Amino acid sequence: MRKVYSFIFIILFSYTGFSQNFFNYKISKPYCVLNFLQSATGSHGTSPSFKQFIISKSQNDNEFILLTEEYSKLNLNYVINREGFPEGRKQSNSVFDLIVANAASSNTLEEFKIKCLGLIPLETNQKLYKLLKEAEKKYDELVWITNKDKMKKQFAELSKFEKTNEAIFNKIRNFYDSSWTSDIPFQVVIYPIPGFDGFSTATPHVNTLCVGVFTDEVDYASRNGVVLHEMCHVLYKEQKLSKQYDIEEYFKDNNTLYSRFAYSYLDEALATAIGNGWAYKVVNNKLDEGEWYADATINAFAKLIYPMVEQYMQKGKSIDREFINEVIKLFARNFPKSIQEYSILLNKTTVYADDMTEIEMVNKLADYFQVYSLSLSSPIIHKYSFELMENSKDTQLFIIHKNQNQTLNEIKKYFPQIENYKFEDKPLNLSFFDLRGKAVIVLVLNNKEEIKTELLKMKKQGFFDIKQPLQY
Repeated sequence: MRKVYSFIFIILFSYTGFSQNFFNYKISKPYCVLNFLQSATGSHGTSPSFKQFIISKSQNDNEFILLTEEYSKLNLNYVINREGFPEGRKQSNSVFDLIVANAASSNTLEEFKIKCLGLIPLETNQKLYKLLKEAEKKYDELVWITNKDKMKKQFAELSKFEKTNEAIFNKIRNFYDSSWTSDIPFQVVIYPIPGFDGFSTATPHVNTLCVGVFTDEVDYASRNGVVLHEMCHVLYKEQKLSKQYDIEEYFKDNNTLYSRFAYSYLDEALATAIGNGWAYKVVNNKLDEGEWYADATINAFAKLIYPMVEQYMQKGKSIDREFINEVIKLFARNFPKSIQEYSILLNKTTVYADDMTEIEMVNKLADYFQVYSLSLSSPIIHKYSFELMENSKDTQLFIIHKNQNQTLNEIKKYFPQIENYKFEDKPLNLSFFDLRGKAVIVLVLNNKEEIKTELLKMKKQGFFDIKQPLQY
């Protein structure tokens, strides 16, 4: 069966009231507790700094460790696919996006439980509620009670940007030519991460933007830039369908070796150039001189396209063919080895694996690489997988951890480049280009436990040797 996964408190403080503003900042305790468990289990899109804090404070708490293990068994990631979009813009939402939005808009865990009826099986909903109630006690102890006053301060400072963001939104929406309108508000949910700095994360879920905030941080303008960064992802996803097809056509017509890679980075680079670059400058009258994004490629690419983004914003122009051609040219000129760089190749990939789930694969890859879009086909030896091998334009990643030589022999029929290789009980990495120039990575392992070790090797190696398939 083919499986596809893509990558697309509220206890309000008494003085917040109900806001009709376009940007509604809030702190939702139900969401905070949900994020607490997500972070503790190292789920995709969570803060490693927060995870480390949780582990350091609970490593001897066997009851909490067991609780997190039970939480990790829940399936909250049912996928909703959307049809009728361009090949490069295939859209899907996870039910988890709706779960997050419900948590953010709930006053209590009891209210959250009711809002989730119908989204997930009732048995799962009951288990989720029970685990959240138990986790809330630990959350209160480690985070909530000691940081509530600090979060009031963060909330007050970030709320000051609400009106400015509304004015900025109109310019950004026009640039994207997005269907999002000002009568659909954004819910900006901030959650505390104890400390001054570290690695924070932010994620968009429908109209809910979830942003991790360090309790002692003071650079509020940068944090607001992160909010607008996440908003940009939403506006890009919700571009008018005609604009999406236009952009797809611009990249196809360019038809250069680097156009596909530039396309895969476009969403993240634009969000960074706009949210962390242009919007920051609008608010502060100067550019942020630091790093705009933790990933080196995205950070560099965003800064390269920034002057053009600023020019389009000033002129009120929307993304057009000239813009896309220049984006591709800048990418090719500055990332000439991108066609063989693992971190870029795995940005958008189709994975073939046996006995693995979509979210399991995403979490493993995301520990080492920036994953924007991932499709999983399972089992490997199946007609759907064979069709994907022929038709998918993304990087092809095979994870073979059982029936190794049988499976390897089967895929050799599609990739004669690896005809002379066989598995001999030692991890095997075969990385090469197929006859159509598409990157293929075949990892043959003794078991699933070796996946992380091999991904780490790839991360350290950086690029694959194009002279031969066998990497090590």
